[in-house]
Parts: sequence; structure tokens; C-alpha cells
Amino acid sequence: MRKFLVQQVINGQVCQGIYSEIQLIRYIDMSDCYEGEYKIYDVTEFGQVQEVFYSGWLPNRFIKITDSNGNIVVSGYGTDH
Repeated sequence: MRKFLVQQVINGQVCQGIYSEIQLIRYIDMSDCYEGEYKIYDVTEFGQVQEVFYSGWLPNRFIKITDSNGNIVVSGYGTDH
């Protein structure tokens, strides 16, 4: 199971948390309800941190997170909220 570090800037403060794959999909799904910018890092491997990227809403509410080479790291479906 992969783990992700999400850093978000809220009112000038950096907030961060560790998320599982399912938690990350839920976070991205609801990100349109949050203010501020965020960055996502794959921290699964000991001593390694790799930035990963959200591609934006895709058809059928598909959520895709990719690495810098475009490989899908995690994916899932959002909700209609």
C-alpha cells in the first residue's frame, strides 16, 4: 500500500498529512471545496520522496495521480457532490 504526503497552504500556513491511496482519492475528490494550493508526494519507499501530480477531472469523475513520467501511481473515482 502506498503512502502520500499532502502539503497544503491555508491562510499562509503549511498544513500536512499522510494519506493512504483511498484517503488521497477522497481528498482530491473534495479538493474543489478547499481553499489554497497543495502538493502531493509519494513517500512509500523509505528515504525517498517523489512528487506526484493530479491530472484534473477526467470523464466519469475518474481521478488519476501520475508520477513525473506520466505513469499512473493511483487512480479511482470521485463522487458527484
